Amino acid sequence: MTRTLLAALVLLVIASACAQRNLPQRAQAFASLPDWTGLWESSAARLFLSPAGFLEGVDTQDEISKRVQLTGHPPLNDEWERKYQSAAHDTAAIQAAVLSAKSCATSFPLIMDWARVFQVAVTPEETLMVFESADVRHIYTDGRSHPQKDDLWPTPLGDSVGHWEGDTLVIDTVARTPGRIGMGSNDLSEQAHFVERMRRIDKNTLENQLTIDDPLRFTRPWQMTLRYSRVTDLDRMIAWDCSHDRNPVVDGELTIAPP
Repeated sequence: MTRTLLAALVLLVIASACAQRNLPQRAQAFASLPDWTGLWESSAARLFLSPAGFLEGVDTQDEISKRVQLTGHPPLNDEWERKYQSAAHDTAAIQAAVLSAKSCATSFPLIMDWARVFQVAVTPEETLMVFESADVRHIYTDGRSHPQKDDLWPTPLGDSVGHWEGDTLVIDTVARTPGRIGMGSNDLSEQAHFVERMRRIDKNTLENQLTIDDPLRFTRPWQMTLRYSRVTDLDRMIAWDCSHDRNPVVDGELTIAPP
């Protein structure tokens, strides 16, 4: 028992010494990273929510796509273009989707182009995007690759790894659960592959150049530029409760209701 305790103490001392030696190196690594602190929301966030809590005056997919780029018209192959056109002309289904647009979870990539406030935590090992809905994107920047095929299974947010090119975070995402992007007619396969180039272009604006490649659906990659504005009327993250909404929209502005 004494030998075990002694060995544990020696290991603790060694680990502490190594950590102390690495402190300057880690501080330098942090100092080289961009500052994305604060709360952010997509450019679409304040455009479409009405006081009634659904998309006001929006009853066609074309109108929705003007507000949210990911519900736009992707470069589909012939088979999926026919399916898209069929769904786009199903007025009843579109209206039903619009009126039930509020949901408790938003999958990737729509979560990056939807009415969600998020915070970014940048560390040398990973960047985390923490959303008010309690969803968290983990973007590993420590040099790891995606898991091997046997250990990789689809999830709503997919698996993301990244690296820094100057002040731009390049994010590679795979293994997103196949299916619809959101309430629109767009559908992605299990082979969908996403690349984001995210950077801060000024004090109050983040830019995300998103490219989606889906060899089973698209004739070419689908590209768009998403932007996020700094939230200035909140000083902390307010958790969003889907069952008991504390954030009603009043006169087109997101508010906080008392408990």
